[in-house]
Amino acid sequence: MRQHSVKIISLNSPVLIGRFMTIFSRRRVEVTNYSFSKLNNGDGQFTIDFVSDDHMAMNIQKQLDKQLDIFETTLN
Repeated sequence: MRQHSVKIISLNSPVLIGRFMTIFSRRRVEVTNYSFSKLNNGDGQFTIDFVSDDHMAMNIQKQLDKQLDIFETTLN
């Protein structure tokens, strides 16, 4: 288990927060930090830090990519 960070660029929508957290809670993954920064009028960047193994982190990234209104995700 190690610390991972996923950055999500998407529409600036409060509904997305619930979708993201549902993905993590269903997998019982501990979220250690969550932040949002506005990129322009319509888009924003969500950053979520969490603890998991590498395989689970990749699966979470794939699940996030499947969500509507997601433009890009990067996993660190």
